[in-house]
This record gives sequence, C-alpha cells and structure tokens, in this order.
Amino acid sequence: MNNSIGIVLTALAVLLGTALVASAATGEKTARQPVATVQIPPQPALYASEPPPLTVTQCGQCHPGVFRDIKNDGGRHTFQCQECHKSFHSYSPVKNNWAASMPKCASCHSGPSVPHVQIFTNCAECHVNPHAILKVPMTAKLLNSCATCHAGPPEQLRKFPSKHTNLSCADCHTSHGFIPSCNMCHKPHYEGQDFKGCASECHPVHMPKQISYKKDVGARTCGSCHAKIYAVWSTTPSRHGKVNCAACHTKHGSIPQCTECHGLPHSKQLHERFPKCLTCHQDAHNPPVRQR
Repeated sequence: MNNSIGIVLTALAVLLGTALVASAATGEKTARQPVATVQIPPQPALYASEPPPLTVTQCGQCHPGVFRDIKNDGGRHTFQCQECHKSFHSYSPVKNNWAASMPKCASCHSGPSVPHVQIFTNCAECHVNPHAILKVPMTAKLLNSCATCHAGPPEQLRKFPSKHTNLSCADCHTSHGFIPSCNMCHKPHYEGQDFKGCASECHPVHMPKQISYKKDVGARTCGSCHAKIYAVWSTTPSRHGKVNCAACHTKHGSIPQCTECHGLPHSKQLHERFPKCLTCHQDAHNPPVRQR
C-alpha cells in the first residue's frame, strides 16, 4: 500500500516539473512578472505660457445655438462672452452649483437707472433667454403691465372705442416688440392694395375709427368706402379728375369751399347773383366743362 502511494506522488512530481519547463519554454508570463507600460515623455514647453482667451466664434463652435441667439436677438449683449462668464465649465452635477456658476443680471444692471426696475425686479421674468434679450414672450405679468411703459395705446383704446378695444394686447402683439401686419386679421379693401400701409394711410391701429391720412394717400383707397363718388370722379373729363382726393379733403369728413382753390373766377355781378358755386357746377367731383 505504501509503495502505491509513493509511486503516485512520484508521478505527480514528474508531471508538474514537465509543465513548468514547457511554460518557461513558450514564454508564458507568471503572476510575478511585471506588466509593460508605455512611456510618454513630458513636454513642458506646451504649458510654458497661459492660453489666450477663447474668441466668440470659438465659443460658438461648441455652443452654436447660443451664438445664433446673440447674433439674431442679442441686442446690447453682442460682446465678448467673458464679459459675463468669468469661468467656464465650472458646473458640477455633484455640487449642483448651476445657479452659483451662472452670471447674475445685477452684475451689470443695477440701481435706479435700470429700466422699469420698480415694476420688474427679476429680469428673467421677461427676458427668459439672456442670449436673446430682444425676444420677450408675452407672459401674464408682462401682459398685465403693458400700460406701465406704453401708456398711449391703452388710453387711445379706452378713449376711442372700437373692436380693437375688446382685444388683449397679446392677440396682436404675440411677443414683446412685435408689430403685426393688419392682414393677420383683416382683408385688403381692394385687390392689389398694399396692405402694409393700411395703418399709416387711414386707420391708426389703437383708434381705427379716427380716420387720418397723408396727402399722398391713393384715391383708390378712398374709393373703397366712397365707391359712388369714386366712380364719378374717376370718369370726369374735368380737371378735378386729376386732383387727388386728399388735396381737397385734407381731413377725413372735411368739405372744402370752392374758393379755397379757385378764388372768385367770375365777375363780381355773377358771384353776387350766384353765391354758391354748385348752383351751376352741380357736382364738385364732376363739374360741367365748357364744350368747344
């Protein structure tokens, strides 16, 4: 029995020795052998000087949306990024320091000289995007404070009632500073009318029933409401057919006297007999002409 155990132990020793020899021959590494590392030589010259500040376009390479916001709607914020951002990439999710790392409006905008500071103490309530300060959405607070800065329009709407009086400012001014075109709600008076000029030609937008116009307003515009008169005037062979409506009717609803342009063209006796010009010249828009 003892001989058998000895034979087995001897065989195991022989096999173990053979395996060690084979491993060494094939170059296998053992746990004690060191792992090879890559040696990168230091380059101190790369860090010999401080890097120059990033340019605006370089910042825009990683932040293209911010760059476009400032470019298109930045207003007075079109300056170097470092004027507001004193440190870059300092936000840490672990520290949750976003509010601390962002610049504060009060760093530049403070004191009584700040516009509407007595009403709006928090800039971000209106200027929700500091990189696009010209885009101001019509928030509830802003909508309820229109008259604070724009006293004229609300007063006009109240003093001269019209359908516009019953509208909210936000129905037309969908964002702060946005001036809508009349054709957002209204159709032109006639086909081909330049609808951009409707407010300036006839209807002040906050008191549209108070018709006013300039001397060069087109007669076709007048004819939109005064169709019968326009039809007569546009076909008259008299010299009045070459005179624009606003040249005589300097204000809406005004009826001029003939003598304002013509003086007393006839003899004294004739004017005394017929003091009213329209007794003979029966229609001011189509007065009779001498037939030759």
